Amino acid sequence: MSQKTFAEIDLKALAHNLGIVRKKTGSRNMIAVVKANAYGHGSVEIAKHLISLGVPLLGVAFTGEAIRLREAGINVPILVFFDKDNIDECFRYNLTPVIFDLHAAKKFSAAARKLKRTISIHIKVDTGMGRIGLTLDKAYSEILKITALPNLAPEGLMSHFSDADLQDKEFANHQLSAFVSLRKDLSRKKITFKYAHIANSAAVLSMPGAHMNMVRPGIMLYGYGISKADNLRPVLSLKSSILMIKKVPAGTPISYARTFVTKRKSIIATIPAGYADGYDRKLSNSGEVLVKGKRAPIAGRVCMDTIMVDVTDIPGVREGTEVVLIGEQGKENITAADIAAKTGTIPYEVLTSIGHRVKRVFY
Repeated sequence: MSQKTFAEIDLKALAHNLGIVRKKTGSRNMIAVVKANAYGHGSVEIAKHLISLGVPLLGVAFTGEAIRLREAGINVPILVFFDKDNIDECFRYNLTPVIFDLHAAKKFSAAARKLKRTISIHIKVDTGMGRIGLTLDKAYSEILKITALPNLAPEGLMSHFSDADLQDKEFANHQLSAFVSLRKDLSRKKITFKYAHIANSAAVLSMPGAHMNMVRPGIMLYGYGISKADNLRPVLSLKSSILMIKKVPAGTPISYARTFVTKRKSIIATIPAGYADGYDRKLSNSGEVLVKGKRAPIAGRVCMDTIMVDVTDIPGVREGTEVVLIGEQGKENITAADIAAKTGTIPYEVLTSIGHRVKRVFY
């Protein structure tokens, strides 16, 4: 594990962002999404802090993520979004599976009957995401069959928006309308659910009509939304320090394939962070870091374990000087969204790509 490169996790910022969710949604129930190691922030610590702030339920992608939380002593309900095969573990660790096909529902029902237990489930409907869920043409009939199965407790009905982050809400409203219509059709058959949820972070921020009686904030908890007007605070900062400084003459090649050659006498600093730590190789010759409150450009290709930066114009730099890859320093700031814009991706990928050898420090 690299001791010089670490991620600072600001729990006050997390609490602030949770406050924004509550301001937007009032007293509605909430599933805080902590999948993918809480979007790269550290799932156990993030989950514990959210629970201490009153969050009643958690959501993860796979059973293994939920087991990690259980083994860390976390006892609140955990919804498992994408895993229908680890049935024994769902019973052993008291997890709530998302059911998205009739066959899986029958398997959970049979296992529950064998154990003489009842298991809570949430049923997923595909209203337009095209990923998982009962398709709209079959959802009504299959939900009637699922809810009739013994030893299942259908607690929630859910779906997921495809593009609620867009300014044009036509398709999102189409999805919402389909979800609402299905609920109404089911209610006529006396099929109701304790929870109904479709609102992800984008919908929490921009579609109050989609809040139902439960919301599922994810990325917004970690400080990224639709626009700066959302008033969210990034929770994670990625920091390191200078490992080595070299004074080199003009004409000196830097890093692999000599894609950067100094045009003047230069001071080049080596930073012990690279693509193995989640610092994207596409930032080669285009990214920047913060050193003494100033922007320093990446010189040459990003390596697996290191990057080189040009600090020629920054006075007072020495080995051990702090370097900020994501976060604030002085009046300057680099966000995961800034890096995403340079690398052609989204903040989600930037954050979740931060490697396991980068220590998370919580404060």
